[in-house]
Amino acid sequence: MIFLHFVLVFLLPWIVGICHLYKKDKQVIPLVGPAFSILAFTINEFGFYFGFWEVFPFPEQKTLSALLFNLGVYPVLASYLIYFIKKYKHPVLFVFLMTFVTTLLESIYVYYGMVSYGNGWNSFYTFFSYLVPYGLIYLYHIYLKRIVL
Repeated sequence: MIFLHFVLVFLLPWIVGICHLYKKDKQVIPLVGPAFSILAFTINEFGFYFGFWEVFPFPEQKTLSALLFNLGVYPVLASYLIYFIKKYKHPVLFVFLMTFVTTLLESIYVYYGMVSYGNGWNSFYTFFSYLVPYGLIYLYHIYLKRIVL
């Protein structure tokens, strides 16, 4: 179970990110990934503190359970978001699409018991817990374009 979790939320996203995305745009992962990891750590800590969710396989070690998400799938997905926006434009569409995809992925984890919700939390709230950081990372991208790129 732990090995599958490691492969699905950390190893596989980084393999895809490095083998595909890094070849397409060498800047997006180093610029976007760390910033989104910070957002993910922050949001997950609030969610754990208020009892909105638990992540397995280590529900008693809350930060450790989310570590693979925060350093794996989330920064890679955020990097893809910015890559798609840069390539195809339509930022609002891609922010909503990536939010929907990430919510769907988490819903699959909830269905299989790898994530559980508490204190009234549900997939509707999850959608907004991804919409806000994806929107912020898009604003961060605009900021970076103005000062660096």
